[in-house]
This record gives sequence, structure tokens and C-alpha cells, in this order.
Amino acid sequence: MRFYDIMYQFKIGLIAIITSILFISSSFSQVMVSPYSAYGMGMMSEKGFVSNSGMGNAGIAYQSPWFIPVLNPALLGSQSFSSFEAGLSITQNNISDEVTRFRQVNGGLKYISLAFPIVPGKYGLSISLKPLSSKNYEILQRRRSEEFDPQAELARFQGSGTISQFSLSNGWNINKNIAVGLEANYNFGNLTDRTVFENVINGEDTVAIPYLISAENKDNFSDFSFVLGTKFTKKLGENYLSLGVTYDLEANLNTTRNTYLQLLSSTETPITQLTDSSTFMVAGTEGTTTLPQKISAGLSFVRPNNWAILADFSYQDWRQYRSFGIAESNYVEETKINIGGEYTPNIQSGTRYLERVTYRAGINISNGPLVINNNRINSFGITFGTTLPITQVSNINLAFEVGQRGTLLNSLVQENYLNFNLSFTFNDRWFLRRQFD
Repeated sequence: MRFYDIMYQFKIGLIAIITSILFISSSFSQVMVSPYSAYGMGMMSEKGFVSNSGMGNAGIAYQSPWFIPVLNPALLGSQSFSSFEAGLSITQNNISDEVTRFRQVNGGLKYISLAFPIVPGKYGLSISLKPLSSKNYEILQRRRSEEFDPQAELARFQGSGTISQFSLSNGWNINKNIAVGLEANYNFGNLTDRTVFENVINGEDTVAIPYLISAENKDNFSDFSFVLGTKFTKKLGENYLSLGVTYDLEANLNTTRNTYLQLLSSTETPITQLTDSSTFMVAGTEGTTTLPQKISAGLSFVRPNNWAILADFSYQDWRQYRSFGIAESNYVEETKINIGGEYTPNIQSGTRYLERVTYRAGINISNGPLVINNNRINSFGITFGTTLPITQVSNINLAFEVGQRGTLLNSLVQENYLNFNLSFTFNDRWFLRRQFD
């Protein structure tokens, strides 16, 4: 067996092993714990990969040969390598209100992706598996007045679940200045919202029922969504100025809801002696969840393999969100600004490793889409990142983000979070015709 055949089989086997481990070990984790994920579809995940994360999650108009472009399908027309990338994320979230403060640490698989230059310089495609949104929260509320129905001493609101996306993206270079792309996503997963009333009281203000789940809704999602993209590039001397635009079409996701009403004992187990009345279920209610359209645009000014400056803007009107035909009253318009850049001192340096390292930084600002107690729940983050070469073309990517979400005004919650992201990118040329044995 020839040496290159052995190496080819080794590469395929390595990717298969890594992919299997990632799938078997866990599905996508609910990386962010946030009380603000209680609303609508929960916390929407950032679409960018780790390299984008280090640049403020910017990159709609920026394609690099060293990592897979994910923010704009049109960028795939310039895909140079056959690439495999897997990303992990760990988040520490410090959550506080006017009285209490606590810390949560979560982490897990963030995404996996494969990309190929089908016709080098003309047409490329990628397949990816990544999260779309997630819920992960637990909120306690003690009785102060006649605010619960039925009345209870304590209400506990809980949520969990993840909606994932399997994506097939295609990019075509029409000519050296114009590219277009199409991304098709299959969205699937479930989200659960659960309310537990503790110590339900009767009219004489005495405890009548130890626990009652007033409602548990489990929504299962499965349907397609689509993204269109384009990029325009102009060469200016040794540099390139590019404009990228993406349009997420409105998506109507098929949603199946199962609703449970159940009496529990003080240990939160079903009351088995009340077989006929302890559990009530409405199964298989069919409906749709409407995700509003989104328009995004980005600029990049780049000297290839040396430096890049990026700026993105996006707008999405979440007032158009619907779940089973019902709008989310706390949703408003959302705008995002992402600014960042990267710098590689000398990518061809053969003796100084640090000159081949890429250094990144950026900021991201999100205005909305939640409004609670007349306060917009905005967020702001500062990011840093780097790419560490491990071969001539493959690398390890790191990104850190320090940010804040929410406010302490009007009895709300403020989150101070730290995100750590890690990915491995394996680049190679898999489909070259061999001329010599």
C-alpha cells in the first residue's frame, strides 16, 4: 500500500473517530444559563465559529483560507481546502439581582462542520451541525400577594432544551468580484417550560397540596429555514474591500406541543394513588413557530494573510415572532453591531512561531430583543482570540469573551459572563489528482 493511501485512510479514520466521539458523548449542550432564556425560543446562539468569536462575532464579508466561513454562504465559493472543524465552549455566568448573586458554569460541544472546494475558485459547499437556540433557566418567586393562581407560597419556573440546525451551504463565485450563496437548514429539537407551585394553599390560608405542576409544555420542532447571501469585492492595490449581505427568510417551523398537568408529592414524584386525576395530558397539538426575517450586512478591508478589519450590522424584528399564532409580548426589534479584526505578523516565517500566530480582538453590541418592566435587555461583549498553527495548514483556534447582559433596574437581573471557545481546524487538499506514484 502506498504511503499516501495510508495517510489518506488515516485522515478519514481520524475524522470519523472524532465525529463519532462528539455525537456519542453528547448532543449540543445548553452552554448558557440565563433567566432571560425563559422567553420565546430562548437564547439565540451566535452563528459564528471560534475564529469569528475572537473578532466580535464579525465576518459576513470576510473569507479566510484557514477556517470555514459560516456567516455568509457566498464566501464558500473561495474555499481553498477541504476542512473539518469542531468547536467547544465553556461559559461562566455570574447572575445577580438586588439581593442575591450566584455563579453557573456550563459547557460542551458547540458545532462540527465540513467544507469542500468542489470547483476550486468557483464553487464550494459545507455541512454543519450547530445550535440555533436553547433554554436553560430556573427562577424562584415567593408569594407576596394574590399574584399566583392557584395561590402558593413559592413558584418555580424552569426551562431546558436545545434547537439544533443541520446546514447545507453552497457558494458560487460568479466572477472575481461577485459571489452568491444559499444555505438550507433543517431545524430540530425540543424546548420545555415547566412551572411548579409549592405549598398550594386553600381559602383558609392553610396548605392543601404540597406540590402542583400547573403546566409543563414541551414543544418539538422540525422544519426547514433558508439563508441567501452575496458578496462584492474590489481590489485596492494589495488590499481588498468587500461588502457582504445575508437575508434570513422568515421561517415557519412545524411545532408539536405536549402539555402536562400533574400532582406531585413533596419529593416531586407523581401521586400514584390518584391515578385518574394526578396526571392530565394533551398530546400532539400541532402548530407553527414563526421566526422573523433577518437582514445583515458586513464590510471587510483585508490584506490577505496579514490583517483584516471587519464590521457587521444586523436587524431582526422580533415583534413578528409567533408561537401557535401568539406573539411574545416582551419581544421588540433587535439590532446588533459586531466589530473586529485580526493580525498575522508573518505567516511564512520558518523560524519564529509567534510570527505565524494570528491575533484577534473585537466587540459586539446587541440592543434587544427583550423588553421587561420597560427596560431593554441589552448586551455588550469584548472578545479576544488567536489561531495557533499545528501544521502548515491546520490549526487550533481560541476565543475569549467578557460581557454583560441585562440590568439591575426595576428588580431585573444582570449577568456578567465569560465565554471560552476552542476549536480544531484540519485543512488538507483531498481531491487533487495524483500525477506520480
